[in-house]
This record gives sequence, structure tokens and C-alpha cells, in this order.
Amino acid sequence: MMKLYNFGVLWLLLLPLAFTSFVHANEAIVNLHLASPSNTPRNHYIHALLTLAFAEQGKQVNFIYSIRPMNKKRVVEELSKASSINLAWLSLPANSYPDLHHTSLSIYQGLHGKRLLIINKNQQPRFAEISTSAQLKPLIALQKQSWSDYDVLIRNGFTVNGELDYKGMTRALETGLADYFPRSVSAIAAEVTKLQHQNLMIEPTIMLQYPSHYYFYTHKQNDALLMELEAGLLKLQKNGKFAQLYQQFFGEKERDLALSSRKVFHLN
Repeated sequence: MMKLYNFGVLWLLLLPLAFTSFVHANEAIVNLHLASPSNTPRNHYIHALLTLAFAEQGKQVNFIYSIRPMNKKRVVEELSKASSINLAWLSLPANSYPDLHHTSLSIYQGLHGKRLLIINKNQQPRFAEISTSAQLKPLIALQKQSWSDYDVLIRNGFTVNGELDYKGMTRALETGLADYFPRSVSAIAAEVTKLQHQNLMIEPTIMLQYPSHYYFYTHKQNDALLMELEAGLLKLQKNGKFAQLYQQFFGEKERDLALSSRKVFHLN
């Protein structure tokens, strides 16, 4: 009985300390409720960036994904409810969703605003002679009207065929009915590999630069979470870890596509 009594007294004495440790442990863990992607794998770069940013604040991250996949429209809808997902990385027009707040640093450092051109291999000498956007504008670009790039190109005075589906676009390039197909730097290499049976290539000298930046968004009711993340990201920027992580994931891609040596046409 004495041993049992001592154990009970000891437990009572340690209970407040145990509870305090439990609370502190929980406070050191950040639960991020994220949307499962609808047609792409989970983003390892985003995971690494969030993990590093919260680690700078002395926090660990617990990633919790939605059961059902969500497209971009659904992500914005759920994020706006303040009771569903609590964080997303998005590229949205400024001030378009007043209930959503975002971090200040561009997650991909503008990478998603860089476009290279898929062209017919036989047309490469023609494109090599282009040195200004004015020379490119009369040529026929390809985009779907529902894609954001279509609006950017039209707004900047480019000639765009927006009537074709994807298969029709690649066929138009092969047959000379269109001249080029702007595609994201992050995906164009894999895309052209899939099209290797066609007479298409990545044009090696030109890059279009669009104003496209991704930020971390949350509902304004979760501003405490956002402030914690913002502080961590700024520390990563200051100590160089942000740039190191970006190079780890995207540096080789930028080098392989020779982005630093291309003619850059800036669009608004």
C-alpha cells in the first residue's frame, strides 16, 4: 500500500508539470490544413519551405490534407470559409478577395511568370532573328481563351488563336497554322518530352516574363498563423536559406533551360 500511495503522491506532484509540458508541446506544433491537389502530386518544395519557415520560429509542422481533391476555384472557396483549410499557395489578382490575406515574399521568385515557346523545329532560324517583342506580336501564338495567359497576351497586343484544344494546338504548330505556344518554365521540358514524336522543340533564345507571383494565403481570422509564417520566411530570406532551397529545387531547371542568357520580353 505504501508504494501505491507514494506513486499516487508522486503522480499528483508531477501532474501540473506534465500538463504544462503537454501544452507547450502542442503549442510547438502547427497544424496546417491543406487542400489535396486535384491532378498533380503533393508539392515537396512547398513542404520543405513551410517546414523551414516554421522551424525558424521554433515550431514543427503537421500537414493535414483534405480527403477530397480540390481545384483552384474550390481552394479559394474553402479558404474563404475560415473553417476548412487554413493555408494555400495561390496566384490571385491584387485585392480580389478582401477576406484573404497573404505573405509578402513570392514563393517561387517569379518562376511561374516565365514562359518559353514551343515551336516547329523548322522555324528555329526565324525565331533566332527576333530581338524585340514587336517582332513577335504579329506571329500567331496559341492559348485557350479560358487560360490566364490568353488575357495577358491579348492585353499586350499579341496575336493569339484561342479556339483550339491542346491536340489541335500541337497540330497547328506542326502544319504551320500557328507559330508558337508559350508554356511555363516549370513544365515545358516534360511537356516537350511527351511531344517528342512530333517535330516540335523549345525555342532556345526567347523568354516571356509575365507578372505572376504565388503567395501563401489564409483567411483573415487566421492572421496569427500568417504572421508566424511571414516572420519565418523573412528569417529564411535574411539568412540565405530561402535562396538555397529555391536553387535546390529549381536551379538545375533554370540552368538547363539557359534562362539567364535568353532575350526577355516583359509583359504586363
